Amino acid sequence: MNLVILFLIAIPAVFSLGYFARQFKHMAVLSASLTVVLSLYIMVTQLDLSGDFLVDYLSRYFIIAISSIYLLSVVFGLGYHHKMGESRNMRLHLSLMDLFASSMLFSMTVNNFGLLWFGIEATTVSSTLLLVIEREPLKIEAAWRYVIIVSAGLTISLLSVLVMYYDFNNLTISYLLIHHPAYSELTAIAAGTALIGYGTKIGLFPMHTWLPDAHSEAPSEISAMFSGVLLPVAIYALYRVYEVTASPSITDLFIFFGVVTILFSAIMLPSQRFYKRMFAYSTMENMGLILIGFTIGGIALTGALILLVTHAFGKGAAFYSSGNILENYESKKISDVTGLRERMPYTSVSLILSSLAVTGAPPFGTFLGEFLILTGLYLNGYFLPVGLIVASLLIAFGSVNFHVSRMVFSGHEEPVSESSRSQVAVALSASAITLLIPFLFLAYGVI
Repeated sequence: MNLVILFLIAIPAVFSLGYFARQFKHMAVLSASLTVVLSLYIMVTQLDLSGDFLVDYLSRYFIIAISSIYLLSVVFGLGYHHKMGESRNMRLHLSLMDLFASSMLFSMTVNNFGLLWFGIEATTVSSTLLLVIEREPLKIEAAWRYVIIVSAGLTISLLSVLVMYYDFNNLTISYLLIHHPAYSELTAIAAGTALIGYGTKIGLFPMHTWLPDAHSEAPSEISAMFSGVLLPVAIYALYRVYEVTASPSITDLFIFFGVVTILFSAIMLPSQRFYKRMFAYSTMENMGLILIGFTIGGIALTGALILLVTHAFGKGAAFYSSGNILENYESKKISDVTGLRERMPYTSVSLILSSLAVTGAPPFGTFLGEFLILTGLYLNGYFLPVGLIVASLLIAFGSVNFHVSRMVFSGHEEPVSESSRSQVAVALSASAITLLIPFLFLAYGVI
């Protein structure tokens, strides 16, 4: 079974050599498609490994989300960057997307805290290069901020790895999950430095300052991969550390950072003037909720998994829709986008659906996920955090959907040609999947 995981990681890495091939576009789509097939096999067979690789009930959901958004982003990017044609930039773009996906899948399956840290660092390198592929000044500035801040955070998380090795004399994740180390000051240091280090990559407040710029300036399909799956990969790394270092005080600390992040994003959302930046702050809110769900465990962990997968597709759809809008309106300002319903009817549908999905409207999976997380918090006696989160979610819901409604329904515009069929299809498909996710989890026996 290790071969399945080896192929899962190696296929995107090998296909990145498509840069040198004539059929490089077809190779990128084939690579992503094969990755999805292997991910589905892992889900359907409920594959579990704990040798050289670690695949369990948790990582399977991350893997399917990564591979799916990888495929959707490749297909979307081929249409979105059609002006690049056969240029070297387009070849490099697709090759880097392959390497980006491979590094995330490596991080999700490796069974060693040191190699996990290496995988997270590798995602930073490949995603930074994708951020500057269009070579615009604002994108380069955002990339520099991303590299400096995230690299500083990951340096701190490396300290967590070193402390764990000093304290446990072992970095094998599956071993430490079984032979749970006793709580000590060193385990507290390991958890705290991991929270700061990986929390920077996640975008937790106040280590979030790179996130709005990077997510809003990246090409839309890369923004989808950033928000939909890259940040959850960092949450996975942080949660694995939490599993072997948890204590009541550490649990409270993790919940505190999650709640503060949700509050901050809710405060920032009403005043946003750029739609991609708005969705970036929405991502912070969802990451805070997911972190809390993983921290509480039990029913909240189930909710976090549902929220994670739904958010991946919903936020992907939001950024795909944003890319279509940017292509036609040539502006990132919310105020510059009017009459979207008349000008781009299909994109307006995907934008509305995705906005409702990422803000937790029923019957989307995010609503169920948020409900289960809040239930878990309440049952564990965290009454004040529940109240603060509910208020924040209401503010975020009203803010995002008010801005989107203005874009869709205000003003009148002449109909124009939508973006390419593939771009529209990807955005609509990702939006529709968010409605199906609760039923898929039910069929899989999770709820």
